[in-house]
Amino acid sequence: MSSTNSTPNEFSAAASSAKADDAQQDLETQVAKLREDVAGVVETLKTIAGGRADSARSQAYALRDDVRDRGERYLRQAQETASDLEDQVSERVRSEPIKSVLIAAAVGYVYARLFR
Repeated sequence: MSSTNSTPNEFSAAASSAKADDAQQDLETQVAKLREDVAGVVETLKTIAGGRADSARSQAYALRDDVRDRGERYLRQAQETASDLEDQVSERVRSEPIKSVLIAAAVGYVYARLFR
């Protein structure tokens, strides 16, 4: 027999090597596909998280505006009430000046005695 003839063991080794190369190539292809899939999932999650963050931000701004409007309304009501009270006191002092002066003097006297 000449040395150019291959034995069955050589054919078997060559076939095994080719199968191993094919398996490795197939595995690398699957890993690359898996990486692409994971990257797609990550992008989807980023999009979802961004949408929820925008929604939360919008809700926070709406709540802030609502609280500010309510605060301004309460402030106006307090100012109106204080103005009405001031008008009532002024009217009462004009209608009963002597009584008002005596009440003011009594309050001043009590205040002075308490905080002496």
